[in-house]
Amino acid sequence: MKAQTLSQKCLGGSPAGNQIPSLSTLTLAAILFTIGAAAGAGLVQSQTQPDAGKPKPTVQEKKPAAEPAEKIAGNYLVHQSLEVGGRITTVTGSNAMWDTLVNQGSGGRVLSQSLEMHSVNPSKTPFFDTLTSNSTGYGGDPLDVTRLKVSKGRWYDFSGSFRRDRQYFDYNLLDQSLLGPAALVPEPDSLHLFNTVRRNADTNLTLLPLSLISFRAGFNHGTHEGPTYTTLHDGGDVQLLQWFRNSSDTYTGGVDVKLAPRTTLSYDQFYVFYRGDSSFGLVGANYQTGVVTPGIPPILTASTGMESLGVDTLATAKCGTASGTASKNTSTLEVAGGIANPLCSGTLVMTQSAPTRTTFPTEQLRFSSHYWGKVAMNGRVLYSGGTSNVNSFNEAFTGLLTRTYTLQEIDTGGLANGGLAHNKRINMNADYGIEAELNKYISVSDAFNDWNFRVEGMNAATANVWAGTKTTPNLNILTPLSAVTETTTTTTNSSYLDQKIASNTALASAAITPQLKISGGWRYRDRVISDPSVSALTFHEQGLLLGAVIQPTSALRLNLNYDTMNSKHSSGTAVLNQTIAAATPTAPAVPALTLLPSNTFTREAPNKSGHFRARATIKAAKWVSFAITASDFSAKNDDPQVNHIEHNRDLSFASIITPGAGFSLDFNYAHDNVYSATDLCYIYTASATAPPQPGAATGGTCVNSVTNPEGAASLYLGGGYYNAPSNFFAGAVNYSPSKYFHFSGGVRENSVNGMAEQLNPLMAPGALRSKYATPYSDLQINIAPQWAWHGNWTHDGYAEGGPIGSLPSRNTHGDIVTLGVQYAF
Repeated sequence: MKAQTLSQKCLGGSPAGNQIPSLSTLTLAAILFTIGAAAGAGLVQSQTQPDAGKPKPTVQEKKPAAEPAEKIAGNYLVHQSLEVGGRITTVTGSNAMWDTLVNQGSGGRVLSQSLEMHSVNPSKTPFFDTLTSNSTGYGGDPLDVTRLKVSKGRWYDFSGSFRRDRQYFDYNLLDQSLLGPAALVPEPDSLHLFNTVRRNADTNLTLLPLSLISFRAGFNHGTHEGPTYTTLHDGGDVQLLQWFRNSSDTYTGGVDVKLAPRTTLSYDQFYVFYRGDSSFGLVGANYQTGVVTPGIPPILTASTGMESLGVDTLATAKCGTASGTASKNTSTLEVAGGIANPLCSGTLVMTQSAPTRTTFPTEQLRFSSHYWGKVAMNGRVLYSGGTSNVNSFNEAFTGLLTRTYTLQEIDTGGLANGGLAHNKRINMNADYGIEAELNKYISVSDAFNDWNFRVEGMNAATANVWAGTKTTPNLNILTPLSAVTETTTTTTNSSYLDQKIASNTALASAAITPQLKISGGWRYRDRVISDPSVSALTFHEQGLLLGAVIQPTSALRLNLNYDTMNSKHSSGTAVLNQTIAAATPTAPAVPALTLLPSNTFTREAPNKSGHFRARATIKAAKWVSFAITASDFSAKNDDPQVNHIEHNRDLSFASIITPGAGFSLDFNYAHDNVYSATDLCYIYTASATAPPQPGAATGGTCVNSVTNPEGAASLYLGGGYYNAPSNFFAGAVNYSPSKYFHFSGGVRENSVNGMAEQLNPLMAPGALRSKYATPYSDLQINIAPQWAWHGNWTHDGYAEGGPIGSLPSRNTHGDIVTLGVQYAF
C-alpha cells in the first residue's frame, strides 16, 4: 500500500505493544518468579528453621503445611486471587496477518483477577450479601473485560460489565486492483485496512426480585471508532481515510408481576439512541500535477500541487487528450517522469461528512405461565417506531472526471437546514406458544408468530457542479472554474418498503415405548412484500418436520431430525411496475416487466431445501464417552435465470477419556463442506496473453431479452462455483498427579482446501486454501497454599496453499510465552 496507509498501523493494538522489549517482560517475569519463590521459601522457613540461640529441638516427623483458614472480614467470607505477569511474543512472516488473526504483542499484563464475598450473617450486612468480580486482559491484550455482580437477598440484583476489543484487519487480498486479465497493481496492504476499538459498558438492576412485583432498569453505552480505509470510484479509484466513529446508548426499564403461581406478566420499555459520526477525506495524493503548454501536443513542462490518480494506476496507463483541439487527439501516458498528466482523470480533493442520528423507542408486553401442570404458555407483543435523520450533509470533489468533463462538485442536503434524509421504521411483532401434555405418552405444541414492519423515507440532495463540455478548449485538471459552467440541481426521492410475515409451527410427539419417542409437525410461513415499483410479491413457504429419540440402553442415545421447505409465489409470477426500454429502435417499449417464475423473495434464496440432523451419544465405559453429530443441508433455486444449488454437510466426532483420577484425554474432529453454484454474468476482455478461462462462453441467461433487459451478448456466463471443504482437529491431554501440579497441552488445527470459479487468472485462492494450526501447553505449579507459578506457550501458524499472486506472502508464524504468578488470598 502507499506510505500514507502505513501511518495508521501504529495507532494502537499489537504494533504499539511490540515496542515493549522482550527483555522488560523477562525482567518482570524474573521478579515475579523471585517473589513467588521467596514467599514459598519464607513460609517453609518460618515453620522449620530453628533459632540459633536455643538448643536444637528433637527431630520430629515433618507435617505438611496446613491450608490457610477461610478468611472472614466484616461478616463476609472472602476469596480473592490475582495473577500478574507478561507475554513474550516472537513473529516471523507477515506481521499484517499476525495482527489480523492474533494481535498479541509483548508486555506486562494483569492476567486475571477475581473477588468473591459471601455474607456469613445477612442481618449484619445491610448493603449486599454477595459480591463477585473478575477481570482479565489488562495491560495490552486486544480484549480486556471486567464483570461485577452484587445482590442483597430480596432487595436487589445488580450486574455490570466493561469490555474493550481492538480489531485490526489488514488482509491484502481484499479489494485488490485487478485491472483485467493481464494487469494488476499489487497493494502490499489491504486498501480497506482498519484498526478500530469497541468499548462497551453495560449495567442491569433488578429491584425486589423475589416479590410479587419486581422492577428492572438497565443502561448500555457502546462506541466503535478508529482509522479505516475505503475506496471510491470517482476521479479514478481513489483511497479514502475514514475516521470511523459510531456510538449507541440503550436505556431499558421494566416491571414483572407474578399474577399467580408459575405465571408472570412483564412490561418493558427500550430506548436506543445511535450516533454515526464517521467522515472521510482523500489520501494518496502522491503525484505532482503537470502543466500543459497550450497550442502543442501535451508535454508536461512543469508541476503544481499534488493529486491522486487512484490505486489502479499502471506505469503504462494512457488517457485521453485535451478536448476542443484537433491537434491533441492522441492518447498520452497518465504519468511521465513522475508527473501526472493534467488531461487525465485525477482527484485533488475528496471529502464527505454525513452525521446520522437514529432513535428506536420500543415497548414490549410478554407473559409466561405454567399454572396448569400439563400446560405451558408464553406470548409477546412488541411495538417499535424508529426514526433516522441525516441532519447535515456535505460532499466535495475537486479534480477532473474526463467522462463527464467535471472539475468540481459540491453536494449538500436539500432538506431544511441542509438535511439530507429522514426515514421512519414502524415494527409490530407478536408471538404465542402453547405446549400441552395430553397424557403420559402424547404431547402437542403450537407456535405462532406475526411480524409486520414498514420503512418509509425521503431524501433530497443539492448538487453544485462545475463542468465543461467536449468542446471546452484545453480542458484539464488545472482549468479555472470560471472557464466552465456552474449548474445547480436538487433531486428529491421518497420510497417505502412493507413486509408482513406470519408463520405457524404445529408439532406433536408420542412416546411409543420407553426407548422410542417420535415427533412430527408442519411449518407454514406467509410473506407479503410491497414497495412503489413491485406488486404481487406474496410468497408461501411450508415444510414437514420429523424427529425421533432412540435410547435402547442408558449408554446410547440417538436424536434424529429432518425438515423440509418449499417456497412458491402466490401467482407464479412477479410484476415490476416500470416501463422497460425497447430492445431495438423499431420495437415498442414494454409497459411492464413480467419476470420468469420466481418463488423466493430474493432471487438467490433457495425455494426448496431439506435438512437432516443426527446426534449420537455413547457411554462406552465409565471412563469413556463419545458424541457423533451429522448434518446435511441441501437446497436449490430452480428459477431458470438463477439455477442455484447449495449444500452444507458436516460430520463431527468428540470423545472424552478419563482412565484415572487426574488424567484425561480429549479428541475432537469435524469435517465441513460448503458448496454452491449460481448462474452469474461477468465482463472479460480477452487478450493474447490472457485468453478466457477454459469453458468460458457467452450466452445463456446473460443474453438480453424482455425478461432480462440488463443482459448483453458480450457477457460471459459463469457458474458461480464455490467449494470449501474444511477439516478441524483438536486434541488435548490434562494431567494433575497432585494438587500441586497441573499440566495441559494439545493442538488445534483447521485446514481448508477449496476452489472457486476463476473469473480472472490473477485471482489468488487466499484463505480458501489455507491451514491454521495452534499447538499449546499450559503448566501451573502450586508452590505454597496461596501461591502458584503459571506458564503458557502457544504457537499460531497460518499458511496459504496455491499461488499467492504478485503480493507479499500472507503466511505468518508466532510464539506467545505467558509467564505469571498467582496469589490467592
